[in-house]
Amino acid sequence: MNLLLFLLSIITVSVGIHSVRCADSQNKTKLIIIGAGPSGLAAATKLITDGVDEFIILEAENRIGGRVYNLPYEGDTFIDMGAQWVHGQEGNPVYQMAKEHQLVKEECPTFSGVLCFNSSREPVDKELASKLLKTMFDVVESQDEDSVRDMSNYNGSLGDFVLERVRTQLSNNASLSHLLSSPRFEELVEYFGKYENSVDGSDSWFQTSAKGLAQYESLKGCNNVEWKKGGYGNVIKLLLKQLPGQTPIDLSKNLHLNKEVTSINWSEPNSIIVNCSDGTSYTGERILVTVSLGVLKNRTDLFEPTLPSWKKDAIEGLFFGSDAKIFLRFPNKWWPDEVEGFNLFWTHQDEKTLFKEIGGVDGRPWVMDVYGFYTNSEDPQTLLGWVSGPSARYMESLTDDQVILDSTKLLRHFLSSNYTIPDPIRLVRSSWYSNPHFKGSYSCRSLETEAKNTSAAELGAPVVNGEGKPVLLFAGEATNPKHYSTVHGAIETSPSEMTPPMRTCLHLPPHLYSPEYTSVQQR
Repeated sequence: MNLLLFLLSIITVSVGIHSVRCADSQNKTKLIIIGAGPSGLAAATKLITDGVDEFIILEAENRIGGRVYNLPYEGDTFIDMGAQWVHGQEGNPVYQMAKEHQLVKEECPTFSGVLCFNSSREPVDKELASKLLKTMFDVVESQDEDSVRDMSNYNGSLGDFVLERVRTQLSNNASLSHLLSSPRFEELVEYFGKYENSVDGSDSWFQTSAKGLAQYESLKGCNNVEWKKGGYGNVIKLLLKQLPGQTPIDLSKNLHLNKEVTSINWSEPNSIIVNCSDGTSYTGERILVTVSLGVLKNRTDLFEPTLPSWKKDAIEGLFFGSDAKIFLRFPNKWWPDEVEGFNLFWTHQDEKTLFKEIGGVDGRPWVMDVYGFYTNSEDPQTLLGWVSGPSARYMESLTDDQVILDSTKLLRHFLSSNYTIPDPIRLVRSSWYSNPHFKGSYSCRSLETEAKNTSAAELGAPVVNGEGKPVLLFAGEATNPKHYSTVHGAIETSPSEMTPPMRTCLHLPPHLYSPEYTSVQQR
């Protein structure tokens, strides 16, 4: 991956903007960074470290961090509304920074304490479930050369690819072939599809591109590194050097909060005007756009003049999904200490008949896409439920009382034969889709991506003006060809990967950036 893509890549993270009004610009600077998520902060802190302060950051929210959102919870505890785990260790800048300051746990979670329950309340054979799920996990996550090549060459969806491979593997294994005829097979496939939708940020794994997923590079080491305390908010402290013994990076003169961008006018050769919803406007020579792909999809009128067709194809072709968290706190911990959570498996018959009184999309109750509830290391009385896709978006539209009612009904249906479940005393949930500054959670590659023949490289490539100068720079997890949907993908835009378009716009000497930079070929 060339260095421009690293600058114009990133996670979990970017923030919003947003409709079109003109105002006289009184605030002039060399560079305007839109969004104070990990990508924007990584660029800003690198510039400050290099002694450059001729830039401003416009952030639509009243906080920094973007999709890294660490919320105070009970007492001195925090919960992560967005990014939660550090994905991989070797070559991961987040892990390296965190380990240096002893902020992450050394042991890798095994999730062996997660129990399985199905909707018919029949016992689930844990050994059978483990074998089937492991087979599916191995198909998706295998990094051996043959497996990656097979997925890279597959012209179809991830769901079809996995099911074809799993059925072939099971039928060719005498000791496992009987699993194909097990009534639990379809239940586990349904569960795994929901899980994969959540991991990938897709609406359906039958819409996710198999060859697109093959582009993702899993870093070696534990894929679910946990924070000791304080959650992912630690990464913001690491970027800003706010830990004990560090000299903090001061962005107070550069950072402007509550600045929802409504239009970006780049019609003039050396003067780009950025208008905000509060009537203020700013003028810069270059713009670094770090808003989420969801915002770019939702705000087709953001740029004046409109973006070139190849850039619009990338925005339309890459997928941006919705993944939601539901934190339920109970008056007491009603599950044993050794239990780490509950996987929920549905029979096809129960999917047709249960919970018809609960709303959803296309007649499907939204709770049917909650694939499990899991314990929370920060608070022992809290369970975290996960739901993705259309049901996640629907859930965000409900009242708190309705989410509590529906979620409790779901838990009691699956678990009441084994546990006495009290009413929850607190609900906290994410709302990434309904927030106009995000419009979803993170990106993936869909079959539409393949149909439009577009890529992250084109989403991240700069747009040049009439004089051939790169004036619109793009960053964000969706622009990262290999580490999309991750925070470490965001951090990779800095430090050494600060690229010539950024350096040039700030008039920095060439020795401060890598000479092996090559520009992305634009079509």
